[in-house]
Amino acid sequence: MLILGLTAIPGGAMAVHASDPTDETVRFADAQRVEQQGDFVKRTLVLNNTDEARLQISSAEGDFSATVLATDGSGDGVVTVVFDTANANDPDTAFRTADANDTVSVLTRPNAAAPEALPTGRYNVIASAGQTRIADRLWIEPPSVRGSAACSVPATQQPSAVDCADRSRGSGSAPVVAVGDDAVVQYHVSGLESAVQRPAPGTQSVFARNASTGAHTTHVVQWSPQTDVRTSQTLRINYREGTSPSLHSSQLIEHIGIDTDADGEIDRSLRTAVNRYQVTSSGGLTVAFDEPISVADNETLLFEYHVVNPRTEGTGAVSVSFGGETAQSRLEYASSPLGNVGPGVDLRVESSEMDFVSPQTVFDVAYDAETDTLNVVADSTRLETGTYNVSVVVDSEIHADGERVVLTESFTVAEPSVDNLTATMSGTKLNVSARTNLAPQTKMDIDLTMSQEGTTYFSRCLTTVGQNGVIACDFAPPRTGAANVSISYNDTIVAGPKEIEIESNVTTRE
Repeated sequence: MLILGLTAIPGGAMAVHASDPTDETVRFADAQRVEQQGDFVKRTLVLNNTDEARLQISSAEGDFSATVLATDGSGDGVVTVVFDTANANDPDTAFRTADANDTVSVLTRPNAAAPEALPTGRYNVIASAGQTRIADRLWIEPPSVRGSAACSVPATQQPSAVDCADRSRGSGSAPVVAVGDDAVVQYHVSGLESAVQRPAPGTQSVFARNASTGAHTTHVVQWSPQTDVRTSQTLRINYREGTSPSLHSSQLIEHIGIDTDADGEIDRSLRTAVNRYQVTSSGGLTVAFDEPISVADNETLLFEYHVVNPRTEGTGAVSVSFGGETAQSRLEYASSPLGNVGPGVDLRVESSEMDFVSPQTVFDVAYDAETDTLNVVADSTRLETGTYNVSVVVDSEIHADGERVVLTESFTVAEPSVDNLTATMSGTKLNVSARTNLAPQTKMDIDLTMSQEGTTYFSRCLTTVGQNGVIACDFAPPRTGAANVSISYNDTIVAGPKEIEIESNVTTRE
């Protein structure tokens, strides 16, 4: 005899299931969820005595509904279904599994009039397997903008684990990033997970500064060889499949040259070395040089040229050939702006000292949906000293409130410095402190040396830079008299040796 029971599920969900232990069952591994429009909904299904279950997402008003069949292909009894709220009207694209071994197939679809992005509001999430049917709730909220911040972190620290708001020194001015540290700019904007999930267009060998259909813009080549190329006199760019831009036959070249240090700036111009360029009828461009051009495997050939984007939406293929090597890229054109980070999300970098060809040659960009943070990180050793303005621009079509979002943060790159070295004697303790522009939590050494009557006293203290940029150590010198203090970073002395006089209860400064 089969007896059915009613069981309470965490988060207010209810399930009807069979009491026979061999029956197929499903449950949620987590409770009800709240997500922002534009992010992913992730629901984990725990299966018992089955390898598949149905998952339905439907609005409380009944104007949206989609159902998929989730199949456990890895045999671990768990399937995590991922739903892209920015592509809700296309379930074949919107649904996938977190584990590539698992699969989802679409059973029912929303009606043809459903909007592209899942509207805000309450939704029912229903999972079923065998005679088990379990329901939960989902709230979709509009995306939010909570500001931005910039800070520096040691290069050895994971920037993704940093909250710049907690590292502010409270001066209100652009933070200083010492050469050797990482510069971190954080934009607290939710709802961007779908837009930045794919590789950033700006990281491709060829990308468009503006990928809007019909735009008069520039396309950028950023090509690095696998091995040194020293004999090529020809650069070829071919637009082959799908939609293609129109290339200008006059005033074609904007910039062309070699970036030798991976900072996005042309260090060796090739403009005067160009013998001719030719636009082909098949949508290609050939640049011929007067003599063979040398590009090392740690260098980048940068080329920016004027085009008119195609007037129709679509995706086109483009290849770059130089020195026997060929790199492939794909360009997507759409009526709405397509940024270099992702659809509708653009990263812009301005500096009075240089003109970046592509921010992605210097800055790494990642989105953390758990903290709703777009993190932009740069290795300061790849930047010239000076001040940088870094802006993220989110198109109005990406955000539900219809407003265009522009957030800008600045930071200044400077050589490492240590100043305000102070030694204070209190009783038998000597406190040595100084101030540095190196990032908080950077490891540094403070050394105290005393020589007297043929003997030498040496003491080393390992310390870390504090939130306010101060480093400090306490010493217990065996005697009074002359002493030397020095401060080291990465086994290199960055301050001192400075001579101080140790006297009981006397403060000395230098």
